Amino acid sequence: MSVAVGYLYFSKVHSMKTLSEKKVEPLPPKGELFAVKIYYQVDNRLQIEERMLKAGNTQIEIAHAIVEEFLKGHAGAGISNIPKDTKLLGLYRDTERILYVELSEEFRRNFQGDALTEYLLLKGLYESLISNLEDIEDIEVLIEGRYIETLGGHFYLSYPIKDTVSKYEYAE
Repeated sequence: MSVAVGYLYFSKVHSMKTLSEKKVEPLPPKGELFAVKIYYQVDNRLQIEERMLKAGNTQIEIAHAIVEEFLKGHAGAGISNIPKDTKLLGLYRDTERILYVELSEEFRRNFQGDALTEYLLLKGLYESLISNLEDIEDIEVLIEGRYIETLGGHFYLSYPIKDTVSKYEYAE
C-alpha cells in the first residue's frame, strides 16, 4: 500500500511540475487578428504560409479556423493537393490531448496522388495544427465520424498520425 501511495504522490508532483514548466501562450482577445503558420505541399516539400486569422474564445475555435484555412489550399499554387470539396465537419479534443479532425467523405474520395502526396498532405495538416496550438500532442483524422484505414492506400490512419508523419522522411 505504501508503494502505491508513493507512486501516486510522485506521479502527481511530477505531472504538476511538468505542466507548470510548459509555457502556454494566452489566447488573443476574440476578434483580434493573429498570425498562424499553415503548411502546404509545394512541389515535393512542405512550405510555410503565414495567414492572419481572427481569434476565437477557445483553442477549438482557433483549431477550426486553422483547418478551414488549410483546406483552402496554398495561395500561390495553381494545383492543390487538398482534395476538392473537402469540408470540416467537427473538431474534438480528448483528455490525452489528441485533436480529432472530422472531415467530409470528399477528403478520402477526391484524394489523388502517390505516397509522397499523401504523406505531405497529412504532415501539412499535422504541422499546421501542432505548430499553432500549445495544448495538442497529436491529431487523428476521421471521415464522416468514422475511423478510416487509409487515405490513399499508403499510410495507416486508424491511429493518431504523429508517429506516421514523424517516422518517414522524404528526399527532395
